[in-house]
Amino acid sequence: MRKLPTLPALSLHGAPRLLALALVTGLLSACGGGEPVKQPPAPVVTRAAPTPATDDALADRYLAAKERLGALLPEDKAGPGRILTELGPGLREVAESAKDVHLRANASLLLGTLYQQSGDLRTAISFFRQSVALLPDEAGPSRILAIALAADKQYAPAIVEQRKVVADDPDDLEAWLLMGELGVRSDDKDLATEAYAAYEMRRKGLIDGLTLKSPEGVFTLPPDQRASCARALVPARDNGTAIALIYSLSIETDPTVRVAVVEAMGAHRLTGYKPALEPLLTRETDQEVKEAIGWALAEIQRDPLESKPGPTPVDPSTPDAKTDAKAGTKSAADAKSETKTDAKAETRPAVDPKAETNVPAAPAK
Repeated sequence: MRKLPTLPALSLHGAPRLLALALVTGLLSACGGGEPVKQPPAPVVTRAAPTPATDDALADRYLAAKERLGALLPEDKAGPGRILTELGPGLREVAESAKDVHLRANASLLLGTLYQQSGDLRTAISFFRQSVALLPDEAGPSRILAIALAADKQYAPAIVEQRKVVADDPDDLEAWLLMGELGVRSDDKDLATEAYAAYEMRRKGLIDGLTLKSPEGVFTLPPDQRASCARALVPARDNGTAIALIYSLSIETDPTVRVAVVEAMGAHRLTGYKPALEPLLTRETDQEVKEAIGWALAEIQRDPLESKPGPTPVDPSTPDAKTDAKAGTKSAADAKSETKTDAKAETRPAVDPKAETNVPAAPAK
């Protein structure tokens, strides 16, 4: 029987200890003896979850984006897109995770405005809807959503939202004008007629509240309410309203009301107001009223709208004041709306990227 040669004895002398151990382990495994050497498990590294941002930090993020948008120049068409790229993810976090519901709603409105100005109306509408869902009892988000839906020719849902707006403030002339426009665009003649009739009825009511007096010569409304009536007439850039404002300025003595009337004139920018305002600027004694007149004249000069609003006001102390005042009362009460095409364009609501209308501001730090 052939004898197999004897393997030389395995020696560890003169060889690296780790190599020898590896050889021994390999031989044992090949012969079926022993177990493979098990490496110790890698240590488990646990990382702490990131701390959620506080509402104050989220509010700062929202305000920074809002200021960036407000600082854009009108010709910077790519600006909203840049803001979305740089600050959009952070704004989304505000809209999704802020504890304060008004902060979330405002962030949603701002995101919607940025997307709308970037040309993505569909995404804008989704964010406006989110704001409406967050604040279902407030008219501001519904107003903005209605305008966006109308721009997308979704007239039926736009009308639904706009009904909330006019229900919230029936004296909002701008809201009734938009409702009438939606009726026209959707070919709903009944809605258009209803809206424009409501507009005219409320316009006349505001004029009466601003100018009417009792038989004893006392205004029927207190000064703060008369001032509110004047401001509410800003969307009514028509000859009849202009005549009423000029007449109001001729009989009004309270400075706060006079300021409100002059501010409405400046917002209208009708050139026919100049003969009424320029003489008053030289003889006005109240500094605040005088500053308002200067501002109104500057606005008319900056962007004048041609119109003939009627006779200039008269000084109530002159002999002809009583006769002129009676004529003015009749004009104010009987004037019908003669809104010009350019005036409609100016008063049509638009999304204001610098403010969220009727939405409470983000919580202050």
